[in-house]
Amino acid sequence: MPYSAYLLAVSIGICLTSGWLVALLTAEIRHARISPIGWRDGGLVLAAGLGVWSTHFSAMTAYRPDLILTYAPDRTAISAAVGILLVGLPIAALARVEHRRRQIVLAMTAGAGIWCMHAVGLSALVDCGHQFSTITNLIGVLIGTAILIGWQIRRSSNFPRLATGISFVGAVCAIHFISLGGDTVTAPLAKIHGSAMSPGLIAACTAFAVSIACLGGVLSASQARLRREREAQTLKAVIESMSDGLVFIDKAGRLRQYNKRFLTLFDTPPEALRTGVTIDTFLDTIARYRNWHPDKRTLVGQSMKAWVHSADAFDRECEMEDGRTYVMQCRPVTEQGVVLTFNDVTVERQASRKLSYHAHHDVLTNLGNRRALQDHVATMIDKAETFSLLLIDLDEFKEVNDTFGHGIGDKLLVHCAAVLNRLVDPDSFVARMGGDEMAIVMGLPIGQATTFAADVVTQMSHAVTIDGYRLLPGCSIGVAEWEPGLSGEELMRRADLALYDAKRAGRRRAHPYEHAMTEALRKRQEIVDGLHDAVKGGGFRLAFQPIADLASGITCGYEALLRWQHPERGWISPEVFIPIAEDAGLIDDIGRWVIAEACRHLAGWSPHLYVAVNVSAAQLASDALLDHLTQAVMTNGLAAERLEIEITETALIRDPAKVAGRLERIRKLGFKIALDDFGTGQSSLSHLRDLCFDRIKIDRSFVLRAASDPRSMAVLRATVRLGRELGVITHAEGVETSEQLALCREIGCDAVQGYHIGRPLIPLIDMGMPYYVQTDRAA
Repeated sequence: MPYSAYLLAVSIGICLTSGWLVALLTAEIRHARISPIGWRDGGLVLAAGLGVWSTHFSAMTAYRPDLILTYAPDRTAISAAVGILLVGLPIAALARVEHRRRQIVLAMTAGAGIWCMHAVGLSALVDCGHQFSTITNLIGVLIGTAILIGWQIRRSSNFPRLATGISFVGAVCAIHFISLGGDTVTAPLAKIHGSAMSPGLIAACTAFAVSIACLGGVLSASQARLRREREAQTLKAVIESMSDGLVFIDKAGRLRQYNKRFLTLFDTPPEALRTGVTIDTFLDTIARYRNWHPDKRTLVGQSMKAWVHSADAFDRECEMEDGRTYVMQCRPVTEQGVVLTFNDVTVERQASRKLSYHAHHDVLTNLGNRRALQDHVATMIDKAETFSLLLIDLDEFKEVNDTFGHGIGDKLLVHCAAVLNRLVDPDSFVARMGGDEMAIVMGLPIGQATTFAADVVTQMSHAVTIDGYRLLPGCSIGVAEWEPGLSGEELMRRADLALYDAKRAGRRRAHPYEHAMTEALRKRQEIVDGLHDAVKGGGFRLAFQPIADLASGITCGYEALLRWQHPERGWISPEVFIPIAEDAGLIDDIGRWVIAEACRHLAGWSPHLYVAVNVSAAQLASDALLDHLTQAVMTNGLAAERLEIEITETALIRDPAKVAGRLERIRKLGFKIALDDFGTGQSSLSHLRDLCFDRIKIDRSFVLRAASDPRSMAVLRATVRLGRELGVITHAEGVETSEQLALCREIGCDAVQGYHIGRPLIPLIDMGMPYYVQTDRAA
């Protein structure tokens, strides 16, 4: 009898529905095959087994629509169990098995299971006869099994779900319809009804509707699951892309989430940890790979269990056992658990410590710097305990740099720093303030600190060899003791005053601060302020002392002597204010004014007269001296030989080569050069040999003692003879009596100067010599 078309459509629809369910669930299991067996596997077993079972009974209704088919309940149930066991289980196993031989065996089992279910289902017919066709049944089983085997062989299809569904439906339909095509089902005449609305049709339609509903539910659940999985994958990608390590512990105290960065930070391999473990298991794993002490493991475990149930967020910096530094952030998730993040800030902390170190230490010597010194002094003041500050200045350090280079100078500083570190006790603080200045803070009263400072001066004066150069370092030290109510700045000022006093006294010594130094500083500052005003407002005056030529007996020139009358302290000697002017950086401005003023007066004198101007060592070292000289004579229309500069031998020893070159340029321009105060200070015959002077001025001390001191007379005579041999004018200073004048004439001096010849006078008018005011005796 032919099939009923619409009943056949219902049967195929049921088969397609079950086939699509099988395809969906198979894809789900393959996608998550590493997960344990669960609801997906169970659903696939039922979908495949009951799908075959539903397809069979709906197809039987389509096969004999004219019969009212009745089935035995027990055998019908057995046929359903056969479908589940022999079809559902193999199909579910195929979703997880990867071995090809096992796949083929399972496919063959499923194919045979479909026929078995078909056969058992036919045997459940009641009041009907059934004759099997061996050929069609065998062909059906072979074709259906071949379809399933082909499905497994071509599992790499571009459309895995579609291939799975078509393969399952094809196998079921082939086995059922081909097998049934040769079978015969007969029934008594009373069972023939011919109605399309048979109970079998109603049951088939109901099964089809239920299948469609199940399919819709599965599709909806699948879409929801896909959305959740995509969200989970996105979240996982975000978590894995984090530079921080992350751990999520739920309220039950189980590990629910972590990322690879966390494993890296805690040196834990991926296979050693998995989600779902308890806090204790989780920490035991970390402790094993990080070699935690049991006490630390216990402490961390107690803390983490408390964090899970705490509502407080916090950040904490953790020093790890391997020296790394992690910043841990704890963030509770409401009624979920707690999220812990770990950030490795080791490099940042090391850089911060390095910056902090360099901010408080000198890079060259590794001593504390000025800032660190100020902080330490402030700390000592806060303690209100007795302590002293020692300021140390290396003597002649600039000469070391200029002579041997800054590299040698730096190594000398390192040597000096090492000497200081060796001498001080562990409680003292040593700093380099900059350049060649260092400092020591020590908890001693000023007397003991000064004794210690004297020992430092001795130790620092020992010769040292650096890169083959033998150096003789030295230092001067100022010592000041802190007193209650004294600020750090005032303490530093006192130590600096004591250092200045030590340098002024000859260097290579240690001086304690005395309260009189403050008054001396105040007076010195008054002079500095007055000098500034004098430079700006023209407060200086020039006094001129005559110089007599002994051969003719007439005045041949004048020496210009600088005079300054302080508005409050009156006349101040140049011996007092000139060194201060040099220290204050005013000597160039004063020297330029003296040269210009002397030339201005000289321009109104007789052409046979000249003027002598004293030039300090600081002026001689300045490149501006030549400009001052040439500008002064050109402005006043004078011949260069009418201006003579006087220098002391002290100025020659600072930088002999540089001074010699500068003096040679001055002589080439036509200016005269005189060596002042010869016979005192740093006298050396090599100066007369190597440098060309136009005049030698013999110091007044030899003239004063010549009549009563044979040694002074011998020096005076020798100097005159030496000048005559060198072709240099000899000039005796300090001639105050007629006897001294006669003596100078007798031994052959060329020129004399002194009170017997004429006192220094200040002109009252700009031009002409008759009007003068006598000043103090100092010259």
